[in-house]
Amino acid sequence: MSLKWLNEWRVKGKSVDKYLTNKSNLVRLIMFTAIFSLCFINLYKPFNSTNWYNISPIKYFLFSSLLVLIGILVIAFSRFLMYRFVRKHSLYYLEYALWIITEVVVLSGLYTAMTIAVNDELSWWSWTDIIKSFKNANINTFLVIFLPYTVSWLYFSYEDKKTRLKRIEQSKYLADDTAIIQFHDERGEVRFSVASDKVVYIESADNYVTINYLSNNKMATFMLRNTLKRVAHELVNSPVKRCHRSYMVNFEHVAALRRKNDEINLEIDVENVKQIPVSKTYSNDMTEAFLIYSGRKE
Repeated sequence: MSLKWLNEWRVKGKSVDKYLTNKSNLVRLIMFTAIFSLCFINLYKPFNSTNWYNISPIKYFLFSSLLVLIGILVIAFSRFLMYRFVRKHSLYYLEYALWIITEVVVLSGLYTAMTIAVNDELSWWSWTDIIKSFKNANINTFLVIFLPYTVSWLYFSYEDKKTRLKRIEQSKYLADDTAIIQFHDERGEVRFSVASDKVVYIESADNYVTINYLSNNKMATFMLRNTLKRVAHELVNSPVKRCHRSYMVNFEHVAALRRKNDEINLEIDVENVKQIPVSKTYSNDMTEAFLIYSGRKE
């Protein structure tokens, strides 16, 4: 089913940074939010909530644990949907903010229902009780998740910047002389060696990769039995970077980076070589690599 109609209604702008939506950071965000929420609710008891729920301290701890568990399940499901969404589409910052607001509203609705269910002084038939409980739930939910979300965002941003700086520093130490790249097969044996600047791009098909390289100023190929994932791991410190599930490209031969709507393609400086697609997973890394290596071609 096509989602083109959805794009017409989306609130576009700047795409969120990759570190906000990658799997490991989403898991860390959920775990940190769970721990912080449980400690915050039981230590500070915001808005005199012991009286609000009208239960004993032990029951309050058990009830707050249940609240946190329900909240984390909702957030985990929400972030799972986010992770699946960003694998195929861009997520923009305003949409990300609306996503968080939706999480708060959904959680507040659940907490409102639980509050009325356990408090005999509140009635399902009173709009005043429902609105008051929902208002308090919104305030509490926002305060409880605001700090862990903010701290996580700042920490992930710091980690991302540190990683980017490390990559830039590593690129500065790459030898100016032509380096030799050795390609190993699935058993770890060297099957093909070629000068780094001769490799143009690598394409995968099942358990094989095809190395497209320059030989006497003409394109040539060498087929190697190995996976693109393993080859990418071996070439992590080289200018040959993975840009797609099926492609790696040598940024010493990337002449231009073309962006159209949500699609990115790399234009190669070798005649009659097709443009190489960039998947959304690698878009930020490819933009960074292009800036680094284009500056070294002078």
